[in-house]
Amino acid sequence: MRFVLAIVSFVIGLLLVALAVGQRTVFAPPSSLVAQSSSSASAPVTVIPGSTLTANPGYQRINVSGSGKVFAAYGRTSDVQAWVGDAKHTTLRFDAEQDRLVGRTTGSGDSVPDPSGSDLWYQEWDGAGQFTVRLPADVSMVVLSDGSAAAPTDVSVTWPRDTATPSVGPLLVAGGLFLAGGIALLVWAFLHQRRGRGPRRRSGGSRPPRVRASRRAAAAGAQVPARARRGRRPFVVVPILVVGALGLAGCSSDYWPQGGGAAATPTPTASATGAAEDTTPTAATSQQIRRIVQRVAEVASKADGDRDASLLESRFTGAALELRKANYAIRAKDADVDAPPAISAEQVCVALPQQTDSWPRTVFTVVAEDCGAKTAPQALTLVQESARDDYKVAYDVSLEAAAEIPSLAPTSLGAAQLAGDTKLLRIAPDDIAAAYGDVLSKDADSESASLFASDGDGLRSTIGKAYKDKKADSLPDTAKIEYSSEVPDDSAIAIATDGAGALVSADLDEIEKVTPTAKGAEVNTEGAVKALSGVDSSTKGVSATYSVQLLFSVPPVGSDEKVVLLGFTQGLTAASEVQ
Repeated sequence: MRFVLAIVSFVIGLLLVALAVGQRTVFAPPSSLVAQSSSSASAPVTVIPGSTLTANPGYQRINVSGSGKVFAAYGRTSDVQAWVGDAKHTTLRFDAEQDRLVGRTTGSGDSVPDPSGSDLWYQEWDGAGQFTVRLPADVSMVVLSDGSAAAPTDVSVTWPRDTATPSVGPLLVAGGLFLAGGIALLVWAFLHQRRGRGPRRRSGGSRPPRVRASRRAAAAGAQVPARARRGRRPFVVVPILVVGALGLAGCSSDYWPQGGGAAATPTPTASATGAAEDTTPTAATSQQIRRIVQRVAEVASKADGDRDASLLESRFTGAALELRKANYAIRAKDADVDAPPAISAEQVCVALPQQTDSWPRTVFTVVAEDCGAKTAPQALTLVQESARDDYKVAYDVSLEAAAEIPSLAPTSLGAAQLAGDTKLLRIAPDDIAAAYGDVLSKDADSESASLFASDGDGLRSTIGKAYKDKKADSLPDTAKIEYSSEVPDDSAIAIATDGAGALVSADLDEIEKVTPTAKGAEVNTEGAVKALSGVDSSTKGVSATYSVQLLFSVPPVGSDEKVVLLGFTQGLTAASEVQ
């Protein structure tokens, strides 16, 4: 009976171990779930929403292929929707019952712009291929060809599946215990059988017991070899199986039930990756801002070198554009004139995007060759007019050597852009350029002089009242000079700082008009004015417009602090004969 119990225990143990091993081999679940697109639509854009990408937990492996051009990118869902607009597009959703991607086509537009290089994308790929991402629910993907041809329809998304087999560990342990019990029962059975083989008394005879040969040999002093122990070696295999099974059972947490009903680790979302409680999105991420600055720097370098105004327009606007275009026109006639200062993309020292999910959008950034060096960095104010437009430099200001940027919100939070007529600041952004222009013209006699700090203001010594008076005194009696200033409408951009103040970028046009005062007298031109106006001399006079880009730190309303000029860039933008 003991032998029977041992055999039964061995059989049960081996069956349990075999069942456990089978769950990790023959009966193992598939390691991934592949959902193939079944759409054959001819829309130029295919959108894979974040809700589809996160329909199953874990990373997403996306495979896109096609015969023509293939482009894929992902960005914030609201940005992707704005970029697609009313264009015809196929939206893929995950059908859980059929484990496939099902498409629905909406929209009316037949094409979209070339998607390559858009500032909205977090990342992009050119060409067919497979790429692995782990995107949250508020990020979506677009798949296109060239924007006009039909988007590739061969799209699939693969998710990892939970291959945990929590019953393997208990089965292996139970199997090991049954095997160990079988060994114990078998040893017990052998020992019991051996004890049952002892000498027995015989009845009905007086024949002496036979002396075994081994005893005779021992009596004669011979050495008797020990009896070979049979039946022990096969038992060695069983402990090895037990040890191996128990070792396998302890090698992975996937083999054991998870206490407390723990679920698989969810795909990270914006709130799960350290985002702030304020859910208002920002115009751009720090990674996007670095990429935008690099693209701006590349365009500026090439356009400055080739004097290519049309290329410049792809990344510059407003006062920054007009100043560079004028410089190109001047250098075309006067090679001795210097090119505009190059925009560095080496380091982004400050990156402050606007808090918004609509357009237009603004980003303020400070760039330099080395943020730790004492060289004057540049402050760029970039504006994106719509989802399909690139960010363009509206203001390119060289900061003063001693300029101190006020405390700003982190890039991940961004800051609010203030209205031009806001009452929250000591002076409204729309009024600051005109007020400062009056200070440049009248200095301490200006009614606005008390608003602005004079210490460290390098522009006053460059084109302020003292400069203007000196230039007027240098003219002959046959000519006079008149100064005036103009402020372009709605040109100021204000973005909030931590102290309830604001950084205000503004534009001011300083106009110098020189006219003759005597009959027959002429006004002669020289340098940049001569090159840009094309006039050598005039009996009517010459007018020159100098554009001044300004950056101010403005305190909040009620503060005793003064408005500080942080930097400026100025140059000739127009010159002509007086009409």
